[in-house]
Amino acid sequence: MGVSSRLALRSRSAIRRVSFCFVVVVGRFGVVAAQDLAPLIDQCALGGSAELRTSCESAVLAAQAIRGGVAVAATAGADLSGSSSTIGRRLGSTPRVSIDFRFRVARFSMPDILGGGAGIAADTDVYVYGVTGSVAVGVLNGFSLMPTVGGILSLDLLASASLLFLGESDGFSGNEGLVSVGGRLGIFRESFNLPGVTVSAMRSFGQQVDWTDAVSGEQIDTGISTTSVRAIIGKDFFTFAVFAGFGWNWDHGEIRVQVPDPTIPGGQGIGFADDLTTRRSVYFGGVSITRLVWTLSIEGGWAGGYDGLAGYPGVYDPGAMTPFVSVAARITI
Repeated sequence: MGVSSRLALRSRSAIRRVSFCFVVVVGRFGVVAAQDLAPLIDQCALGGSAELRTSCESAVLAAQAIRGGVAVAATAGADLSGSSSTIGRRLGSTPRVSIDFRFRVARFSMPDILGGGAGIAADTDVYVYGVTGSVAVGVLNGFSLMPTVGGILSLDLLASASLLFLGESDGFSGNEGLVSVGGRLGIFRESFNLPGVTVSAMRSFGQQVDWTDAVSGEQIDTGISTTSVRAIIGKDFFTFAVFAGFGWNWDHGEIRVQVPDPTIPGGQGIGFADDLTTRRSVYFGGVSITRLVWTLSIEGGWAGGYDGLAGYPGVYDPGAMTPFVSVAARITI
């Protein structure tokens, strides 16, 4: 076996080891941050009727679904559209810059408490549409094991801004804007021998999302702040490329629910959590076409569901997945 073959085998082994460590470390963190909605529900239902507790459960589950659905529409899959490798630097000391523009659609389900009054709720689907502009700057080229095995520990810095369109007919009071910052670390740059492999981490910050049912008087307010981690692998076939990845979203921030008690006139339940963290897994894949400095891509995937709520009598399933799709155009100079 030649030297190049041995290096290629070692490189593939390194990919497996890095991927395994990524799954173990991030998955472990995800277990620590797993959601617990019971204290918030107990606080909301304190001193009320049995019917109020059911209403509080529906409202808290709706708050979790709204926050997660908005976050998925903003963060979706790959942090840089159609790219499984870091962009690196140009010749000399000049950073390479990549700018992309994306349109996204995500669909999530939530308890159908809009206009339905208090008590047991059915479920309903909500669509979130968003536009995102991103910029990536290649700051480190990384090092090479051999001419066709490079980009190891290369680094891109990322920033993006998103505008998400939330329908008033779904109960939302307005649209949502988010900004995100983070970076992508190269494991291997795509080459003739190897696929491109990167891991990335982003932190997204948004304003408070307000949801109100003017008929029943229910109100949900939730902060939007998300930490997303991704691993992506892809391979170029001349101008055509395929890529796939997985990761996790941790959604952070306060949640406040206000629910009328259906059996006590003037009674209501109020629950507030200052910083509640929920976690879900994300899977995605896509294809891209490159022409000179332009890359066009389409991507689809889904975010996994949440833990079920023991004893909840509603139709809504917290474990339902949230599908998404995005189309993007990117220029790299």
